[in-house]
Amino acid sequence: MIKGRLKMVTKDGEEVYEAGQAFYWPPGHAPVALEDCEYVDFSPTDEFTAVIDHITSQG
Repeated sequence: MIKGRLKMVTKDGEEVYEAGQAFYWPPGHAPVALEDCEYVDFSPTDEFTAVIDHITSQG
């Protein structure tokens, strides 16, 4: 997290992340922004493309 705070909901529960923290979010996570956030996300290309394709087809 570069800036802000967010809560990540996973099958194992919830955790709040704040600026300065590193994180790993397993498949099936659902973010809840607690304030404006900026973060860097590294994901495998094929899996990331599938997620973006799914999101953009829901419109």
